[in-house]
Amino acid sequence: MVLVAGFMAGVRNLTRFDIQWANDLLTDMEWADSFLRKGTLWLSFLGASLATKQRKHIGIDILPRLAPPRAKLILQSLVGLLSALFTVALTVSFYAAVKLNLEERPIEYEVLGDKGSMHVCDAAPELLQGLDIVPPSIFCFFRSILNALGIPAETPGAAFQIIVPVMFGVMAIRFLAQGIGDMMVVGRGQEAIEKFLSEQEDANMPPAERE
Repeated sequence: MVLVAGFMAGVRNLTRFDIQWANDLLTDMEWADSFLRKGTLWLSFLGASLATKQRKHIGIDILPRLAPPRAKLILQSLVGLLSALFTVALTVSFYAAVKLNLEERPIEYEVLGDKGSMHVCDAAPELLQGLDIVPPSIFCFFRSILNALGIPAETPGAAFQIIVPVMFGVMAIRFLAQGIGDMMVVGRGQEAIEKFLSEQEDANMPPAERE
């Protein structure tokens, strides 16, 4: 993403000097802006999932910091379980929204065959040759995989949005596992609680301080 963005910035600067090949290249790279937007979306949600795994996501933890070890871990467990419920609700709602986009087929991805309208990826090569249409082969490949999983995908842009409900679902599983794990530690007694919290603090400590 950094390389594409940097290259695009360089080409745009060259177009200011009326360099024809730079203008042509910029036209050919119309896909870059969409790629960068979708890439930012993917990086954000993959990063959010890793943050929840390592318990480094943003959280308001004033009460747990002031509470004694046992109460702190109980609160931590409850927060994890409630966060799991919240992210499950987000997973369901975002999937419903993304599903609408996945099922919407714009006219540029539709062809009319003997059996009615169909997606350009599903059309026979002979039909496309007669219409002078070249199907997006990479998207058609991934679309076939998504269709095999029962997920409709009519456009590449909509397919990229699948990351949102998927990562919310992953985060829900992480929060649930953390909440249950914390509650299990509470049941093992005070010594296990203090050891667990100490290990958490060491893991969150910067490497320089840890040494």
